[in-house]
Amino acid sequence: MRWEGSRLFTFRTRPEQALGYVRPRDCDHCFSPFDGPRPGHGVPPMTIDPRTPVIVGAGQINDRDFGSEPIGLMTRCTEAALDDSGAAGAVRDAIDAVRVVWGIWPYRDPGRLIADRLGRTEARSSLTAVGGNQVYDLVVDTAMRISTGDLDVAVVCAAESMRTRRADHAHGVTTEYLDERDGAAPDDVLGTEHELTTAVENAVGVHHPVRFYAMAETALRHRLGESVDTHRDRIARLWSRGSEIAATNPHAWLQRAQTAAETATPSEHNRPIAAPYPKYMTSNLNVDQGGAVIMCSAEAAERLGVPRDRWVFPLAGSGAADHPTMTTRWAFDESPAMRLVGRDALGLAGVDIDDCALLDLYSCFPVAVQVAQRELAIDPARDWTITGGLTFAAGPMNCYCILPLTRAVGMLRAAPEQRAFLTGNGGYFSKHSAIVLSGEPNPGGFRASRPQSDVDALPARPAPEAPVADATLETYTVVYGRDMEPEQAIVAALDDEGRRHWASSTDRSWLDELVSSDACGIDVHLDDGTVTP
Repeated sequence: MRWEGSRLFTFRTRPEQALGYVRPRDCDHCFSPFDGPRPGHGVPPMTIDPRTPVIVGAGQINDRDFGSEPIGLMTRCTEAALDDSGAAGAVRDAIDAVRVVWGIWPYRDPGRLIADRLGRTEARSSLTAVGGNQVYDLVVDTAMRISTGDLDVAVVCAAESMRTRRADHAHGVTTEYLDERDGAAPDDVLGTEHELTTAVENAVGVHHPVRFYAMAETALRHRLGESVDTHRDRIARLWSRGSEIAATNPHAWLQRAQTAAETATPSEHNRPIAAPYPKYMTSNLNVDQGGAVIMCSAEAAERLGVPRDRWVFPLAGSGAADHPTMTTRWAFDESPAMRLVGRDALGLAGVDIDDCALLDLYSCFPVAVQVAQRELAIDPARDWTITGGLTFAAGPMNCYCILPLTRAVGMLRAAPEQRAFLTGNGGYFSKHSAIVLSGEPNPGGFRASRPQSDVDALPARPAPEAPVADATLETYTVVYGRDMEPEQAIVAALDDEGRRHWASSTDRSWLDELVSSDACGIDVHLDDGTVTP
């Protein structure tokens, strides 16, 4: 089974091997995983394919004591997921794969170390490439492999211990990690690594994610025609709502609702990072946090004695990447891959966005949420997260998406008729994933696509062949130092042929002007990497 372009993969019922389920008469998309009729429904029996993938256990841990170690943390999360399944012993003994999302740690084959600690030494190990999209890509790949019989019972886990690592660094201590065997390597590697930045982008400093996303935010503000103050107040309200949701999430790292004014106003605890973003509008990486889910076939869940009220069904998923470099993408505040991936995931699940009561949009920075709202036609008045987002629930590097995934499992168990739509984002709007889940299975079985060829066919900006002297300012950000003073402007400018050029400035008077007004569209002069108005 492979993903090729927009190819569709569908796994349908095989009646001769099927398990019994219940189908309400009045809803074509409503399947109950419970034996017997649901209240209010007179129902005939229905069947699903025994290879239908299900999530049967979910666990998440916030380790607030320093000294966390990633393998130990992922193992603990897996143990919590096993307990959550209601059949821990039987499920543990059946694990045939431990699949890990890559993290900021030195392990080459973390799945093997975790499998050994679980007593499943013969289980296959998998490791993903880098990216905040990888949790959902890994879930989709696991669901596909379960559907085809390549896997039966698998652990999907992710964790980071950046809080411990930073504390060790601050105290001059070398962080301790576990030993691995010589030549350690996973049995499977998912995804490939590509250069996401160029030497010119690195030289100007835009390779720091907060700077790119801040430039995208400025571009969006200009597109909307908003003043600096109006825009700042609006995104502060957007982000403040995330803090309110985090305050109701027992797993969120920060569980304190804060006002829009607190979110937007610079302070000792909320210093400006890259205009228009202060600290409370950036990802919170300073956490020791992880999660795990147990996935298996419906037949395995039945055989292992997992109670049916623990079952949650992946319905569909999709993934693709935009044009890889910032220089060649068409616009800062657009993402064709996000649009096409969302379209496919929802369409393959047979739903639209308004059918999904639970919504979690990848939220590294406010512009990521706003672009997703526009690309996916999501009402901006809707809550955009079920966790609180990467600032308040926390954003453990590539591993954030394991948090809404585990939370969605619990929420869908409480309301099986609902659906959840979850998105992931890696790089600089570079890599995207989406998945639809429900407490009830899809009539058409699990489906997946990868519309990469559709994305690749879309226009890209040509890379500049030589420097130019005169250009039009496309977008920019102003980077601040720890003293809360502006230090540098980073700009993108377009020449007459639409090619994108990068430059910077340290002229304090111009920096002050840039943060207080909209300079997009003005003529600028470029000279050896320096920009002047």
